[in-house]
Amino acid sequence: MNRADDVANLFQRFGASSEGYLEIDDSLDYHETPVDSVFPATPPRVTDQPVPEQTCAAQPAETPDTAPDLQMTPTAKGAASGVLANLLAEAAQARQAEAQARNNEALVQSLFKGQPPRTAARVIAVVSAKGGVGKSTLSAAMASLVRVPGAQTLAIDLDPQNALMHHLNASPDVAGLGGASLSGENWRTLLLTGSCDTQVLPYGALPLDERRSLEHFQENDPHWLVRQIARMQLDARDVVILDVPCGDLRMLQQALTAASQVLVVLTADAACYVTLDQMQGWLEPVLAGSQPPACHYVINRFDASRTFSRDMYDVLARRLGERLLGVVRDDYALAEALAYGHNAVQAPSASPGTQDLRVLSNVLIARLLTQDVEENRLS
Repeated sequence: MNRADDVANLFQRFGASSEGYLEIDDSLDYHETPVDSVFPATPPRVTDQPVPEQTCAAQPAETPDTAPDLQMTPTAKGAASGVLANLLAEAAQARQAEAQARNNEALVQSLFKGQPPRTAARVIAVVSAKGGVGKSTLSAAMASLVRVPGAQTLAIDLDPQNALMHHLNASPDVAGLGGASLSGENWRTLLLTGSCDTQVLPYGALPLDERRSLEHFQENDPHWLVRQIARMQLDARDVVILDVPCGDLRMLQQALTAASQVLVVLTADAACYVTLDQMQGWLEPVLAGSQPPACHYVINRFDASRTFSRDMYDVLARRLGERLLGVVRDDYALAEALAYGHNAVQAPSASPGTQDLRVLSNVLIARLLTQDVEENRLS
């Protein structure tokens, strides 16, 4: 039996016929055309010889009206991306020019200006060298409790975290002092009403470039904050509470320059103790000036149940002496007030911490009134 019979039998087994079967002739040896012959390394030289006529008829070109080309050519794509890149570059240049213009305006405003007249109001700067000591909580309580008869108390948040307005339950419906400073607005027109009939000015939200412009204002004018508060035209019996951010030395210097009283917030722990030298180093140039502010300290969040806290209190009290104005006990009511959206000092039944805050505010009010009597006597 030859190979043809084998193939026929195989086809019959599957119900087919072998009549259409063709064997492949493997005698053909195919050779691929070399790449260089199809794509020569050196392009052929273009001559002036006439192009021979094509053997097949040329297809008619499609007109835009009948068959538009929906695919963008590489050249068109490059042109479009180039136009977009130019537009983006122009937008970036315009943004940089606007920021530079603000910086130049800040420089112009600060040059050739002497020390401005200070506000007649009492300015209390609440500061700390360490975060997490309850500075904003204390500032909100002082804004709620320190009230001189016949006057108003304002709270100004110098911290970009904008925590003070939340402690006072004020609705953030204004841009804040950051944007107002860049646009030249009077801060007094942006005051918000908070709990306990308080008035608060938030810092506001600023993009990075605008915040840098505001920093240029402060760098070029050491009395920037003094000027802003003076523009509010407050009365001599008014009180301004400044919530000063921790870690921002530029804003701290502005606040110390504007303040008539400085309230340094501490906690009874080793971390605050080791920062005392640093804080006193920042205060020393201001206290040595011609109009030094009164400077006092407050121990906040004091836990009398811990022996270590009591010992730290004794150490701090010996070091600070009469400059220690008061102690505020650690109180869950103060810690939870922000979460529940209410002002802790408004509670009818005073908790231990709110009792201490009321005592502290009464001491501050007495000192403010005594200072008024002393200045009237000297005048």
